[in-house]
Amino acid sequence: MINTNYVPEWYISPFEHVKYTLARNQMHMDLLFDDMSDSDKFMSMGLGAQVDYYDNGKHCIVQLGEVADRSLLQVHSLLLHEAVHVWQRVKTLMGEKEPSIEFEAYSIQRIALDLFSMFEESEAHDQKQDPV
Repeated sequence: MINTNYVPEWYISPFEHVKYTLARNQMHMDLLFDDMSDSDKFMSMGLGAQVDYYDNGKHCIVQLGEVADRSLLQVHSLLLHEAVHVWQRVKTLMGEKEPSIEFEAYSIQRIALDLFSMFEESEAHDQKQDPV
């Protein structure tokens, strides 16, 4: 279940070419724009996850809806897929046609780890209180 206290935050890619974040619903999408009429429809492509690009590709909004019917492994797979798309945008904006394989791997790892962290923050967890 999505944590109602989650607010998307912008993360910055290695070398600061793009900012990216994770939105889990339409409210999150709307929060990311000064004018909510600039916001697109959440999960407009009807896929398991997607990324939309704004400001000439300098802002990437990864979108992931409710995942109650998916395993953590499936969620991480979806987010890793979207991390590659974010990296592809970074690579384009950097003007890199053939980055080194280690540079590419570390960049995707970093973006994916950030998305995994955002996902963890965005999920509601049962908070069991210790008896006093």
